[in-house]
Amino acid sequence: MSSGSLAAPVHRAVPRQPVAAGLGFRPDIQGLRAFAVVVVILEHVLRWPVGGFVGVDVFFVISGFLITGLLLNEHDRTGRISFADFYRRRARRILPLAMLVLVGTYLASSLLFLGERVRSTAWDTLWAGLFAANWRFASVGTDYWRTDGPVSPLRHYWSLAVEEQFYLVWPVLLVVLLGLAARRGRYGNRSRWAVGSILGIIVLGSIVFALWEVGHRPAVAYFSTFSRAWELGVGALLAVAAPLLARIPAPVRPAYQWLGLVGLVVSVLTVTAQTPFPVPGALLPVISTALVIAGGVGGQRLMFPLTNRVVRYVGDISYSLYLWHFPLLILIGAALPGGGYATPMLALGATALLSIFSYHLVEDPIRRSSWLARRPPGTPRQRTGPARARRYAGLAAMAATVAAVATVTIRTPSPEVSWQPAPVTSQTELATQIRAALDAADWPVLTPPLGELDSLGFTRGDGKGCRPANPDGNDCAVTTPRPRRLAVVVGDSIGAAWLPLVRGALEPAGWVVQDLTYAGCPFLASGTVSPIESITRACPGHRQTVRALVTNRRPDLVIVSNAYHQRFTSNGGYPSQREWEQAAVTARDEWLAAAGRIVALQPPPQGLDPKACITRLSTPRDCVSTLSDEYRSYAEADRRVWNGNRSRHVATTEWFCDAGRCPIFVGGVIVRRDGNHITAEYARKLTPLLGEALAPILRRPPD
Repeated sequence: MSSGSLAAPVHRAVPRQPVAAGLGFRPDIQGLRAFAVVVVILEHVLRWPVGGFVGVDVFFVISGFLITGLLLNEHDRTGRISFADFYRRRARRILPLAMLVLVGTYLASSLLFLGERVRSTAWDTLWAGLFAANWRFASVGTDYWRTDGPVSPLRHYWSLAVEEQFYLVWPVLLVVLLGLAARRGRYGNRSRWAVGSILGIIVLGSIVFALWEVGHRPAVAYFSTFSRAWELGVGALLAVAAPLLARIPAPVRPAYQWLGLVGLVVSVLTVTAQTPFPVPGALLPVISTALVIAGGVGGQRLMFPLTNRVVRYVGDISYSLYLWHFPLLILIGAALPGGGYATPMLALGATALLSIFSYHLVEDPIRRSSWLARRPPGTPRQRTGPARARRYAGLAAMAATVAAVATVTIRTPSPEVSWQPAPVTSQTELATQIRAALDAADWPVLTPPLGELDSLGFTRGDGKGCRPANPDGNDCAVTTPRPRRLAVVVGDSIGAAWLPLVRGALEPAGWVVQDLTYAGCPFLASGTVSPIESITRACPGHRQTVRALVTNRRPDLVIVSNAYHQRFTSNGGYPSQREWEQAAVTARDEWLAAAGRIVALQPPPQGLDPKACITRLSTPRDCVSTLSDEYRSYAEADRRVWNGNRSRHVATTEWFCDAGRCPIFVGGVIVRRDGNHITAEYARKLTPLLGEALAPILRRPPD
């Protein structure tokens, strides 16, 4: 979030003409900054309040109001707007601290992380430094609410990028609109109304586009400048309408502000990750912020919750607080994977200390300095003196940090080598390897190499679904003669991840294995919701294709595997276990009636993501996960569904865990490439065990 909305205001000398209404020092806006940054930090660190992320929307409105107000005030005083002076001020406020946090975060990440995560953080740093982080995260499919797996320590820079992109366009557009108004003989307030009319159209257009984007690509909509522009535009409209807002009767102004404050509290308590965002989810916090700002234009602004000295100081350092809190949370969490309550407490304490120091030593001195300021013609260059040396102490500290990055020799990990693990010969051998991994104190040489995990996907293009439901999917309607032994695998990405294991167990015995899986589309007789909207829309058609193929081809064997945690379209949320069980029973009885034999492979238990857990400071014991009660309960329901007359259930818990504890590697092989999906290497390692489990099933005649 840019200092246009977060940094303390600059106290300037009073100009010869009065400042536009509402542009003096606003203690209530400092309070809004404090409220916004506190709820954002609490939601990130403590997961409460659930809607704390709407603090970013508060910042957007504040920024649009203040920046537009300053531009209009400059135009009213001088008849022009200096782009050079505007961007000099922006750079002086934003760049020093933003670059310091970027450099510090990347340096710490390089010392802590390994492999692909270091490279990914480097790219995040580059995009954030170019103020384009929002498009970086949108392009890689980042889920803002993702908590499992590696999270970029620079993810919060997306909001800073949105603001700076907005301000690349808005000042230019404002000058054009004011110039057109002047040509038509409209000056003063009349020019403001002309600007307001066009701005209102832009705001409405952005809202309409956001509605469309939320429905078609919600992950992109969250980060999109085009879907967020209306929030800054609402703040800009307040600045344009400041002369009108100043006429609000004094007795009514407190009602505006208290109503807005109540709306903000309601927002952070009721808006959740499931709320479509930014439209309609951001409407309440944006309108509420606008009410607080509007009520304070041209009148007394002494709301104690927003204007007391403590809250105002938090507002002063809010830019520093915002920039520091998220890298510290991610880095401390990675350094202390089993830290428990210590992690959030350390993150909060470190955030407060670093923010105070960086505000007083970097942000505020540079913001008040003459760095990048234009010298009037004929003004001699100042000599360096003690005062100027103190003024640039922050710049020297930042330069020293950059130099440290260039000179520090980062300890490199042992070379990553790829080796092929041997399949286990029995469950006893596997259990021995699992117990050894649980007792390990140091990391062995691992395969697949940690640096390759982020690039690993399904083998042979598996998990892509069937055409025509998914135009980029596989051609499942095979017209070749039916093989003598045909096995098909159905399910979601969990089923796709099992395919190397299934092929390894069946193909040497003469089976043909056909992939009918679709990542994000479980084989359940119920509408389901995928995080990717296109998959949600294509899933019903894919299932229909699979049902038709099973009916027509009558495969000798169907292997089913789905993730347990699914969202159903019937209620928009997660179903009860009874609903999930009934959906599985219906799929078994109605969709697979033509199958010869049916085998359900129990999905692997969820665990820690190795890309996040395996660091230079962690040990194997830090990455051990435990079986959850929910997983045990679903596994029992899974067994009830598939252990019937026509189907068999293969329990897999012992392939991953011993006494409820599950290591992140077994026999030097990394078990999962993320929190859910087994690596192809570990799947192949288990081949003899699946063959042993299938042998009695395949010997029996089809039911």
